[in-house]
Amino acid sequence: MNLRRFYISPQMALTPQPEITGSDAGHICRVLRLTPGDVVELFDGKGNGYRATIASATPKRVRVTIENRFPLLAESSVHITLAQGILKDRKMDDLIRGLTELGIDCWKPFYASRSVPVPKSAALEKRLRRWEKIAVEAVKQCRRGCVPTIAPADTFDDILASSTDCDLKLLFWEGASRAFNLPRQAPRSPQKIMVVVGPEGGFNPEEVQRAQAHEFFTTGLGPRILRAETATLSACALVQYRFGDMGATP
Repeated sequence: MNLRRFYISPQMALTPQPEITGSDAGHICRVLRLTPGDVVELFDGKGNGYRATIASATPKRVRVTIENRFPLLAESSVHITLAQGILKDRKMDDLIRGLTELGIDCWKPFYASRSVPVPKSAALEKRLRRWEKIAVEAVKQCRRGCVPTIAPADTFDDILASSTDCDLKLLFWEGASRAFNLPRQAPRSPQKIMVVVGPEGGFNPEEVQRAQAHEFFTTGLGPRILRAETATLSACALVQYRFGDMGATP
């Protein structure tokens, strides 16, 4: 039987009697109606799971006693950084949820030349906090062990510069070949992969040239023009199938 699952910080997991607070505490008491003696599963976002017994419960604070600790083994065999050109409205919210389920390690939003609109710094900081919360909820639902890192928004050139330690660098572009196809010189079993996908308007040719100068391979997603959010999820799923844990062993 799958136990109800809740997030605690790694620091909280080390305390004698960890506490669950906020909306999760209210959910435990008011919705699930769990009481002292009931058992729950905790995760700290760093790959560790915990079996814990509720010691006391109020809608604002639930104290638990950890009975045992165990590794969570649902992480991908490859480390994927997904760099995404900033999209309009709440599309980025849905993307971070889906990408977390698909197993990415890091998410890096960036400004491309065709990114519309460019949010102000205060609004963007608020969105970053919201994306972090969404990622935690997605990890809880899909039973992953690690919460992906969400980086502050960056420029396209900074994204390219941050790729130096990646084994494989992929830029998905509608102007590339129709299929997801890599040249022979691409590594066969990369461990660290950066995937870059553009905003609604895609990349301009000059941006593609700059990426190629940083040793990015350009590739496509077939003959149809996909919405930006569809393209991002498709690209991540293809990479996980080809190199990760969603397909045959590479």
